[in-house]
Amino acid sequence: MFRGTTPTIFLDLETELPLDDLAELWVTFKSPMVEITKELSEVRVNSETKTVIVTLTQEDTLKLFNGTCDVQVRFRTTNNLAFASTIAKIDVEKILKEGVI
Repeated sequence: MFRGTTPTIFLDLETELPLDDLAELWVTFKSPMVEITKELSEVRVNSETKTVIVTLTQEDTLKLFNGTCDVQVRFRTTNNLAFASTIAKIDVEKILKEGVI
């Protein structure tokens, strides 16, 4: 993804837990000294394909450093079953002109 853009990221989860009765969900992006977490109300969940879809804002991606960004999904169902995905890596590309366009 490029800094200063609004990427939509699709995260396929390998879990047997149901995604149609979530009590809480976090998608966390972390690069050096920066952490951005999107909560359940800020993402879309496809319970059939077990996919979490999150769109970052320009402001979000401008906070990230060039290089690699870690991303992880954690959730809890209404039955208090908890899940954490493996940590994925996303390349963050630089831009020439800083700021929101």
